[in-house]
Amino acid sequence: MNGFLAALKKDMCLFFRKGGLFSLLFPLLLLPLFLFFFRGSSGGLQAFPVSVIDEDETLMSKTLIRQMEEVELFSEVHKISREDISEELEKGSVGVLRIPKDFFYTAYRFQGEPVELILNERRATESAILESVFTSIMKIMEKEQEMSLAVFHTAYGEKLSASEEEELYHRASERLLNSVLKRQLIFQNEEVGANVAFALIMRIASALLFLFLSFISLSMVSAVPEEEKKGIVSRFRQMGGRGFYLSKFLLLLLLALPVLALSLLFLYKAFALSPELLLFFALYYKLSLLSFYLFFWGIFSLVREERLAKNFSVCLIFLLLLFTGRLFSAGRLPFSLARFSPISINAVLLEGLRRGYSPARLMPFVLPLGLFLLLGILLRFVHSFMEKRGLLEKKTGLLKKGGGEEGSFGKSFLMHCLPFPLWRGYILLGRTVGVLLFLLFCLCLGRYAEDKTQEKIAVYLVNEDGGEWSRELLRDLDAEKSLDIQLIPEREKEEKLLYGDKEGVLTIRKGYTGDREEKGKLLYESGSASLSEMGLREIVAAVVAGEKIERGANDYLSSLLGREIRADEQDLLTKNQKQYKRTSPLYTVRKQNGATREELFSPRREAVYAFLLYFFLFSLASVAGEGEEKRVAARLQSIAGASRRYLIGLFLVFLGVSLCFFFALRLDFSFNTMLSLLSYTLFLFGFSRFLSVRVLGEGAETGLSLNLGLFFCLSGGAFMDFSALSGWVKYLPYLSPVGLFLKGTEGDLLASAILLVIGLCTCRSSYDRPMRLPFFL
Repeated sequence: MNGFLAALKKDMCLFFRKGGLFSLLFPLLLLPLFLFFFRGSSGGLQAFPVSVIDEDETLMSKTLIRQMEEVELFSEVHKISREDISEELEKGSVGVLRIPKDFFYTAYRFQGEPVELILNERRATESAILESVFTSIMKIMEKEQEMSLAVFHTAYGEKLSASEEEELYHRASERLLNSVLKRQLIFQNEEVGANVAFALIMRIASALLFLFLSFISLSMVSAVPEEEKKGIVSRFRQMGGRGFYLSKFLLLLLLALPVLALSLLFLYKAFALSPELLLFFALYYKLSLLSFYLFFWGIFSLVREERLAKNFSVCLIFLLLLFTGRLFSAGRLPFSLARFSPISINAVLLEGLRRGYSPARLMPFVLPLGLFLLLGILLRFVHSFMEKRGLLEKKTGLLKKGGGEEGSFGKSFLMHCLPFPLWRGYILLGRTVGVLLFLLFCLCLGRYAEDKTQEKIAVYLVNEDGGEWSRELLRDLDAEKSLDIQLIPEREKEEKLLYGDKEGVLTIRKGYTGDREEKGKLLYESGSASLSEMGLREIVAAVVAGEKIERGANDYLSSLLGREIRADEQDLLTKNQKQYKRTSPLYTVRKQNGATREELFSPRREAVYAFLLYFFLFSLASVAGEGEEKRVAARLQSIAGASRRYLIGLFLVFLGVSLCFFFALRLDFSFNTMLSLLSYTLFLFGFSRFLSVRVLGEGAETGLSLNLGLFFCLSGGAFMDFSALSGWVKYLPYLSPVGLFLKGTEGDLLASAILLVIGLCTCRSSYDRPMRLPFFL
């Protein structure tokens, strides 16, 4: 028992020596701050300003502007002139709608200019929402226009008189406004803002929890190769000690309790969960720690070189984040594989708890977590087999002699042939295997950067109605260019909503066919990772409104004639409906300010770059806190200029990694981007060395740096568009290095300059004063 307690004390001292204290204290600030970001109205989309150029100045255009002013989504509707477009967009207007002269009148003669929408690309999220609303309305207008022309020409002949044209215009205007204002009444649920806020919470909360569980487990087992290499494990066993690795796991459970308590508090406050569900989450939390612990223990035991094992583990964590689509964008892994990843299971559990599902219903979704547990056990068996085989070879004399000399010769050869930055980078990345792993990781990033833009919103559809109208709606939705529809049976609905591999599930309720009272027979439920609900609803609303307009053509014609239509009139109406289909566009959309088009409601690739680079470079910087590295730095101070050249060489290694990520993710090559990249790399170099050398010591990347990285990325807007949130929160990116980097890539030179100054200051603070041990050692 004394041996076990000694091992427990040793692991505790080792954990806190590697910055573990900060990895426990910082979540106490990070999670409450996260809750503060998304409480109340701060979690919803902020109403945004739009501008209108009314060159028509008719009753119809003025009515449309008045209706826009009543839309809660638009905080202000500014009336401007053409000359003010650029100035208005610079002030923060999300878009400018220009209604040309006589538009509403000439449109029914297929003449005149189309309506023009100019979007502000610097506010991508709101621009996407505004574009969805605008195109929805214009598609309804196109349908209304085509139907009105067909009906009037059927009723009054091929050529209309002046009074008939005037009647066409006024009747069509009234019907258009009625169709536009009632377009969202087709849905049974109207809580769009709340759903978007919950989707943001689910996406970020699941990622934060996944990162914490994985990194704290990684921190606990990262010393395994060093302890085995120094013979600590063998001496412990020779002295009769037991539970060497069990003590690490028990300490891991103990140290993770504060974050568990905070997570339970978050779930209770946010979703008012029952004690049964809170207990289920606590058990899942412990099972996740066990799975990560065994998995990383197996990796470190098998690889045996701490730096290489750590780089491999970090790369694996990042690839899970990127390719499962749980944080930044749609997944790149097939759904059959992505559902087994820990972060997917994490997100599914949180979504199930939010929906109030019982533990019995959630258990099948949690079981795939055992895959990582089994992989860890398998890796341990492989390690034990290889260890026994090595002992057997030593006994039988089969082990080759002189292998160490050959390795030393290869190392000496590289030192003489490669420049210092390349040789140093080769060592930091884990030599040959590590370099190959890094290149493979960059190739995966390149694959992730391909086909980044999603042209379609993928959604499941459940057809409970089965009638003629529902089949017509399904056909039209399937033909819609912006939608990807997959029909599923009703029994699969719950599973699809939980896994969230598509945007959500659209249900056509029974009674949709023949529903002329517009009671709302469509139900849309967003998936756990969906942020495009508003765009999806607008697209569906436009399709349904168009169908209603076409179905109402016979009644409209009867009202004009004052009687039931004859068979020949029905044939003529059908012919005219085909004849008066629009061939010229009724509206145009263009973007301004030069930003590239990105995926709907997804952070830019620059955000992915900033997130990955932070953690990867901090992992490389951990060498600065090692005792041997500090002794080398101390000896170099006795040689004039050696320390400066040494630091420049290390910075070039960091810069090389930054450029590799830059080309792998295919970022835009521009002056603003390159200046931001240089400033951000300089900051990471200086800041990581400052933490490793002066604050934390060895193992900084798994201590305070983890939580600081999450804080910087969260507050800097790497996971979401803060400009879409309310109040002062949208200015948070200027207080974060990640936010400054992202603002710099958008053309904000002040943000790049601030980041460059911060980087120079951190580099100077880690270089000027003599190297010393951390203050708590």
